[in-house]
Amino acid sequence: MARGSVRRAELDAWLASLSESDFEAELAALVEALGTVPVAMTNSADDGSPPHGLPGQGRISRRYLSELDRYPTMTRADEVAGAKRLEFALERIAAADFRSASIRAARRTEYQLAYNEFVERNLHIVVSEVYGYRTYAVPLDDLVQEGNAALMHAVEKFDWRKGVRFRTYVAWWIRQAVERHLANAKGAVRVPHHLQQKLRRLKRQGRLPGGFDQATSVADVAAAFEVDHDHAGHLVESSRASLSLEQEVDDSGDRFRDLLSEDWEPRDTDRDQNLRNRIAHLLDALDDREQKVLRLRFGLDGTRARTLEEIGSALHLSRERSRQIQQVALGKLRAHAGSTCLEDEL
Repeated sequence: MARGSVRRAELDAWLASLSESDFEAELAALVEALGTVPVAMTNSADDGSPPHGLPGQGRISRRYLSELDRYPTMTRADEVAGAKRLEFALERIAAADFRSASIRAARRTEYQLAYNEFVERNLHIVVSEVYGYRTYAVPLDDLVQEGNAALMHAVEKFDWRKGVRFRTYVAWWIRQAVERHLANAKGAVRVPHHLQQKLRRLKRQGRLPGGFDQATSVADVAAAFEVDHDHAGHLVESSRASLSLEQEVDDSGDRFRDLLSEDWEPRDTDRDQNLRNRIAHLLDALDDREQKVLRLRFGLDGTRARTLEEIGSALHLSRERSRQIQQVALGKLRAHAGSTCLEDEL
């Protein structure tokens, strides 16, 4: 104190000596005792080489990763000390309300220095958490920015009294921010965040390992999400990736819209494929045996239409049982899609 300033090591020792049960009152007394004495919030010496190992670089900037190596990770004691410094600095700002503008600016600088150090020494946590989303076809640099914003918010909200490590606390903030960004960035039609979370869980459990890919039927989605076929079909349609017509397709600068013909008319093959796709979508509402009966009965696979006797022989059923399955299947289709759903294609 005789030199007219307080070093950070001295401040940390005083803050550590305050009792946790009466921390607020003792902190206020310490702030009052220091008055306008300047407090250093940064170390004069480096804490040593960083002990953490960052994951593979992927699409994250090499320069950014090399910058992170400047900041050592925080131990539990470092986290508590850093959180106390922030609380002390906020108390100093509040106590300077009626002081000069220069003193108030100095208090804000003290807080910003302590806050910046806390954030910088935990930036590697963001990289570690974000790297788990490298397969989601979103640039990792963008996800790092979202995670960093969540980290800064978590530093402001962290309460050292709870006895929880900051890494455990901030991981939830980072994941929430990243998953919300993924939900908003994927596709032209937004799928609700809770449904995307459930899809990720189903993929991890192996119930929908491919997500909403081409090999996944509407019936699979309906069973996994426990929804009806209409809702499942909407999920599949909404999850399809969309591309901008202005997006460049190669290094020459050609865009998708340059590849489209100005005068396009659907060909017979286009109509046929569209009809097959709509029929396949309708049949997803049926079970396997009902689908087989209708495909054989009406030649939906491009083969000739079979009689009920032929269907019964192929599926080891009686003629009457084949007829009953056909009637039940047609009734389901009428209830599911209406009797005129294909009239535009016929």
